[in-house]
Amino acid sequence: MSKSYCNTNHILVGLGGTGGKILREFKMRMFEEFPTKEERRKQPVSILYVDSTKEMMPKEGRPRPDFRVMGQDASFTNEEFLFIKGSDVTYLLEHIDAYPALKGIVSNASLVKTAIGNLGEAAGQKRRAGRLLFASNAVAFTNAMKNAYSRCRDISENERELNVHIFAGLSGGTGSGSIIDAIVQTRKLFPSAVISVYAMIPEMHLPKPNMDKGLYYQNGYAALNELNALQAGRYIPHDVTGAGYEANFWSSSVHGVANGITLYSNVYISTDF
Repeated sequence: MSKSYCNTNHILVGLGGTGGKILREFKMRMFEEFPTKEERRKQPVSILYVDSTKEMMPKEGRPRPDFRVMGQDASFTNEEFLFIKGSDVTYLLEHIDAYPALKGIVSNASLVKTAIGNLGEAAGQKRRAGRLLFASNAVAFTNAMKNAYSRCRDISENERELNVHIFAGLSGGTGSGSIIDAIVQTRKLFPSAVISVYAMIPEMHLPKPNMDKGLYYQNGYAALNELNALQAGRYIPHDVTGAGYEANFWSSSVHGVANGITLYSNVYISTDF
């Protein structure tokens, strides 16, 4: 990370637990590279962490010990966080008529309710639940993105150049379920932005032994299929902001909706023979 002043705007979006952990590492690095508030305020970089749990947020105003950097607290602030589980999925499905944006992605609410079942915390590793939670907060997401862009623009005084970096894991419920709509809504909001997606999919080794609840690898496979179809122009999702039409933002100039998608794994493959 260069210490030189940059006038290109950057928004870093983290979806779900994996996205949040990446943003945490980035923010802590920012504190190392730019130790003072004055230095950090000169960087046109905004962070938006989107999740269905508040696990990585400060509790009762107390700084998190895992966000401590050189004696400073690098915890996510309220303006850097979007909580998307204000309403439970069961409630959303039982009151589907009150959420017109969801009706475009739910053809049979009672059937979906039975399939999803009890989620417990977060999105329960169920990508359909993750998409419903994101869709019910899609307008809040676009507003949070506008605010993030405004914070960058005020620093850079540059309204033309914007890079959006989206980080997510594809095997959990929140990241896997929200990745498509997050990309589409970002492109809709910022037509000329450079959108780069960094998606992690675990292979042989799970981050924690108890993380696979029977959906981990299935979520990743389904998310990869949708991302591939979206980028190829073969999948046009419903606009979850409630506009009532398909969100067709595929562009021949970028050969997709996002400018690029980087897929990476948690398995290190040695090239030594």
